[in-house]
Amino acid sequence: MLLVLVGMTALAQTERIWNDVVIGYTNVHWSEVTKVGLYANRTEVSLRINHRNGSWISIAKSTCLEAGGKQYPIKDAPVIGLDNRYTLTTDAFDFTLVFEPVPQDAKALSVLEPNGWMFLNLRSTDDLPEGITDTYWRNEATGDWLIGFTPKHVIYNNKVYDIATQTEKKDVYTFTLVDGTTIKAGKMKKGLRSITIAPNDQTTNSPNHQTPIVCNPITTAALSDYPTKDLRQAFVDNGYSVTDSVTIVGWLKDMPEELWKKSREFEVSFENIFADKQESAFAKMDSLGRFTLKMPLLNTSQVFLDWGRTMESSVVEPGKTYFFLNDFKTGQKLWMGDDVRVQNELIAYPHAWPNDRIEHEDEGRVTAMQFKALTDSTRAANMAKLQTCVQEHPNLSQRYIDYVTGYYQTAQGESMMQARFSMPAYKLPQEYMDYVGQELWRKTIRPYTLYRDFGVFMRDFLDQLHDSKRSNRGTETVEAIHRLEQQGIVILTADEEEALKTYETLINTLEASLQNSHDSEIIDSLVNAFNTNPTVEKVSNLFSRIGDPIRNELATSGLRENLAIIDSVGCDQSLRDIYLARYLYRQIDATRQLAEASIMTFAEQQIQTPAALAAIKAINDKYIAIANKDFANAASLRPSSDVEGMSDGEKIFRKIIEPYKGRIVYLDIWGTWCGPCKSNLKESWKVKEALKDYDIVYLYLCNRSSDESWKNVIKEYDLTGPNCIHYNLPEDQQSAIEHYLNVNSFPTYKLIDKQGNIHDLHWLHHENLEGFKETIANFSR
Repeated sequence: MLLVLVGMTALAQTERIWNDVVIGYTNVHWSEVTKVGLYANRTEVSLRINHRNGSWISIAKSTCLEAGGKQYPIKDAPVIGLDNRYTLTTDAFDFTLVFEPVPQDAKALSVLEPNGWMFLNLRSTDDLPEGITDTYWRNEATGDWLIGFTPKHVIYNNKVYDIATQTEKKDVYTFTLVDGTTIKAGKMKKGLRSITIAPNDQTTNSPNHQTPIVCNPITTAALSDYPTKDLRQAFVDNGYSVTDSVTIVGWLKDMPEELWKKSREFEVSFENIFADKQESAFAKMDSLGRFTLKMPLLNTSQVFLDWGRTMESSVVEPGKTYFFLNDFKTGQKLWMGDDVRVQNELIAYPHAWPNDRIEHEDEGRVTAMQFKALTDSTRAANMAKLQTCVQEHPNLSQRYIDYVTGYYQTAQGESMMQARFSMPAYKLPQEYMDYVGQELWRKTIRPYTLYRDFGVFMRDFLDQLHDSKRSNRGTETVEAIHRLEQQGIVILTADEEEALKTYETLINTLEASLQNSHDSEIIDSLVNAFNTNPTVEKVSNLFSRIGDPIRNELATSGLRENLAIIDSVGCDQSLRDIYLARYLYRQIDATRQLAEASIMTFAEQQIQTPAALAAIKAINDKYIAIANKDFANAASLRPSSDVEGMSDGEKIFRKIIEPYKGRIVYLDIWGTWCGPCKSNLKESWKVKEALKDYDIVYLYLCNRSSDESWKNVIKEYDLTGPNCIHYNLPEDQQSAIEHYLNVNSFPTYKLIDKQGNIHDLHWLHHENLEGFKETIANFSR
């Protein structure tokens, strides 16, 4: 027995295994450290690569471990090899790096590849903290994160307090904070400390914890399981209030310099469900990375917390204050505050990110029902993982379970409806749509802001229903005139009644013919024949006779159709208002011009949610103001008379750039209807600022856009000046130029050098301004 004991002791002294490893910081977000082995003759770091099959990795011979201020060189990378490109054959690949042995008692290690990947401050969750600095403590009874201690600060009660004085005697620590609060952390006994918090008498907003609270240290990357089950269901639903907000106080602690370079602001992004777009709120960080952000919040929402640095998504409820910590030294992410259990559970047990798509090369080969089966399989697999997680961690809250379940349901709906864009003619079978409607749409979890992907799901599902039932233009016109007739606004003659019947038949025939033809000459012939038909002329005259009433009626006909679709699939008033607001917002935002008065009157009659109506009025008022704004440099807008009577694309283009011979011309071909075009125009000042030392003419050619929309975008983004030139040419001339320049996508960018030679320019130059400056410098020589 003595020999066995001696042998076991010797073994314990020659190896130490970390099975649960926390990473302080890594710049390789698609990899994780699964195990660290400290042996007498080597140290092993086991990793898992979660990367696309076919990609490659390489481990440099200069890679090393760092521990206690010393470096330990790499010895081997079995299977992969050193300084080799190893091609991955699976999406998840496990491998091990072998280093010279580090001391057995090492508490922290870092894997460093010079100018490459890094894993900083690896440590074992089994190691209890020594001392009090950089430690975080949870209330053992409630499971909540109670307090944290850093070298100069204490995190408590959703705030970071400066330490005025600190003493330590035999592992008992006493702190006095600048506000007079006294905190005493008792001696560590069996992995626990009793912490007493005594606020100053004048401190009224701090809980009084003069009774010692038994706390255990948080050694894991996220808060571990709560000690009791929480059976509550549902999240706050305030009915989409205009006035609600949420406050997030936080600290990106010990942030590496490379992350500081990204920004000095903390960003929270979220879906504006009324505007159908992602928005962001920002808060300045102090020199330590601390911030306070109070932002508007329509309802309980999924938010993305400075995604480029924290890689964290969570859910926040209106009216609440939270504290979020991301400690890049200890590798911990924690939530503090009133009712933050779900937030901590989402960090500890994050949901998967399903994003099923039909790849471009599979379009036409994968049927809709085959894709449905794929999404069914993905959701079933994720739900099975959730069930396993719940079995292994039975105290996970019901709200966490419900939230993740709803996320997978919403993600399937979003994926299935995005598939419409990969189907011939965007058509989906009825069986497919019935499944989406009954199993995903009608079971939507509320509030509707709970998941970012719900907005995309809603848009695509309702648009698909609308497209499949949409009346053609002839039917819309005839029905609108008859509605006015029923209201007594117009009285039709017998000849006009007959003309309307014939007109409806003619335009139905035209639209069917256009769908079956792709030859431009045949299309032109069909359209010309239709326009010169005597019946069409009669209806055109009738249209002119009716005037504003028919224009107003047609303006709202699309809204009426949408409301009919919404009501047919069981929307409550909130969802009805949300969709109608999104539809109108998209229309105004896409056209960049204010809505007609009839549309705004219709919206005021139909939308009952104040915040939804306020969103529409706000964007409409914005374009009223822009429309009334004078041009600072009206000369930037060139008239089409400059090239009047010309039809050859090359000759038109050469005529336009002729005044700028000997200068560099930066060409931007865009349209007011093009989202990426407008996004880049909004940021174009950065390009101009970067190139301000060069003699450049900025030439903008607009595609298929109304004069009002064209001018509004120019005024909105301040795109005028002595070196800015804008044309909004007739469609045939613009098309001729685009054909000459081989334009097949928008936006398209070109550079014309001083000799008039045309060079293609990838639009991503916006993201690499330094490289783009080098290109311009070469052209300037």
